[in-house]
Amino acid sequence: MKKNVLTLLVILFLTGMNPYLQAALVFDTIPLTDTTRTKKEIKKVQRREARKNMKSYFLLSAGMTYAFLETQMRFIPSGGLISFQVGLEKNLGMQNKHIIASTSLIYRITPRSGFYGMYYGLNRNVKNVLGHDIYLPEDTIHAGAYVSVYFNTNVYSFGYLFSILTQPKSFLGFYFNVYLMDIKTGINSDIIRSRSYGSRFLAPLPNIGLIMDFELTKWLRLMGGMGAFFINSIDGVGGSFHNFELYTTFVPVKWLGASIGYQIFNVDVTSNEGKYLLNASYSYKGPSFKLTFRF
Repeated sequence: MKKNVLTLLVILFLTGMNPYLQAALVFDTIPLTDTTRTKKEIKKVQRREARKNMKSYFLLSAGMTYAFLETQMRFIPSGGLISFQVGLEKNLGMQNKHIIASTSLIYRITPRSGFYGMYYGLNRNVKNVLGHDIYLPEDTIHAGAYVSVYFNTNVYSFGYLFSILTQPKSFLGFYFNVYLMDIKTGINSDIIRSRSYGSRFLAPLPNIGLIMDFELTKWLRLMGGMGAFFINSIDGVGGSFHNFELYTTFVPVKWLGASIGYQIFNVDVTSNEGKYLLNASYSYKGPSFKLTFRF
């Protein structure tokens, strides 16, 4: 027994005095799985852990805006110096207030990358008797004439979302989307020679923007976003778009939010109709309410 104790003391003394022997014993205790793991495997594990720590993968929003609208059509004759402008609400009796529905979806595939999509649509038309004359490139519609006007807007947006800030209580993302914009507009009357002045603008357009979501308290969040695009061609055809929204969101439970805020939306497009260019500008702004679902 005394011999065994003496042998153990000698071994402990030698390991304490000899750093090479001590390092060898320490190295021998490191699991092989940690020393043989590749950088690729380590990053894969880190991504998996980060994804587990994400509070939500899906953010689905559906809302309504009580919008104050302003729409104008401007006809620019080829080679002409004079343009003809008509306000759809001011001159043709189209409603200047409307409830507009919209929806959006955010899907975070990883903490840094994801998908962002949005849809907005509003179709309007009016039939009215003119109270004063309207001047168009080739015609004049006199007061008392019966006219019909339509302005239909459908916007689809989808693309890539990159997360700039991914803290547990804060999110800031940059998106690069494709906007598929479909705008149809026109003025019709039985007494004008051309019968119809109108156009359809259908084009995929690039769009960039920011989305934010910050937790203020356990029950309250600040959410919002903004986006824009600009495109023009040599013959004057093109368009521009920008939107802005800001919301205060009450969160009664972790998967549901009720938001109250304000939204601004502007679009301006120009199409070539042969004898003239048609410019359609459309904007709305107003208070907004929406529900947000997190999963």
